[in-house]
Amino acid sequence: MQVDNAKDTLRQLRDKLKNGFSNIKQINLKDLKLKKLNLNKEQFKKFDLSNLNTKELKIHKLSKKIVDKKRFAVTVGAIGLVIILAAYVYLSGVAYTVSIDGKEYAKVRSKSDIEELVQKVKEEHKKEQNTEIGIGNQITYTKTRASNKEIVTAQALEKIVRDEISYTIQSFSVYANGNSIAAFKTEQEAEAALDAVKAAYVKKEDTAKYKEITFAENVEVKQEFNEQGKIMPAEEAAAFILKGTDEEKIHKVEEGESIWSISRKYNISMENLQKANPQINPEKIKIGQEINLIVPKPLVSVKTVETATYKENIPFEQEVEFSSSMYKDQSKIKVKGQYGEREVVAEIFKINGIEDSRNILSEKVVKEPVTQILIKGTKELPPKKGTGTFS
Repeated sequence: MQVDNAKDTLRQLRDKLKNGFSNIKQINLKDLKLKKLNLNKEQFKKFDLSNLNTKELKIHKLSKKIVDKKRFAVTVGAIGLVIILAAYVYLSGVAYTVSIDGKEYAKVRSKSDIEELVQKVKEEHKKEQNTEIGIGNQITYTKTRASNKEIVTAQALEKIVRDEISYTIQSFSVYANGNSIAAFKTEQEAEAALDAVKAAYVKKEDTAKYKEITFAENVEVKQEFNEQGKIMPAEEAAAFILKGTDEEKIHKVEEGESIWSISRKYNISMENLQKANPQINPEKIKIGQEINLIVPKPLVSVKTVETATYKENIPFEQEVEFSSSMYKDQSKIKVKGQYGEREVVAEIFKINGIEDSRNILSEKVVKEPVTQILIKGTKELPPKKGTGTFS
């Protein structure tokens, strides 16, 4: 009976396939009811497939293939699930060690945990300073594994971000021969400080006479990020650049003191003490007057070029005439010599107000020198009184 039912089912499948292989999707494997056959070996031998034609055999093979595909899919799905579970277990322990300037500070599950906090604090500083903000430290991440207990809390991580990371602000640095010497919040403040340095050696009323007012060094202003503590007000920076230090050491003149005694007291040479106090007349110091004891070492040197017209003397020559009417130890000026005069146009180069060199552009003689004529005696001197020859 079961065999007959199976044959009927297969015939029905054969009929469905007559409309084309595309109708295979319409086959319902439940119609096969093969699981209900429960045929033993003897019954299977009696099962006569001779009456099945080729198409029916193909249906048999197709049904087997579909069953195999289902088994394959289930197997692949199981393997995939195992892989996913293994990956989850592995990744759940992955962490990153956060180091700031080479020092380890915390472990986090994701880099974004700290990066989002850094960005948050940067935005706060940007709003406060009204300028772009940068990071003054090197933050590195090292991949590792860690338990949940080893992962830093959100509160502790924020404290690290605020306390251990330095935030820089966009500013303008003054460089001299490639070395940074001062930093300013704005470019205008940087330029104002450099102008103040120039003004220390060039009086405002004399500016017009200078052909050039620059620096002996290669001075440039660069936009970059600096720590807030390095930013200087223009006036303070000018004084710092002129002295080369922000250190101050003052001596108040007491009764009986002189520049010489002060230089001996502090072991500073007279020359350096005068350099430190160019506005003071060393011969007229007063009681209570403040003497600067820090010898300036300017970070930049002000170079000026001026065209000057001046007159200078032309030395006169001297000729000697001899007279036998005069004794050897006698001489007299016959014609008095006179200096000549020339007009000179020159470029004068000064460094910090002190002449460094000059370049003569032109010379013009306005007065010729007069040669001096000197007469010298050739007559032998008479013998001195009280001397003679004894026999």
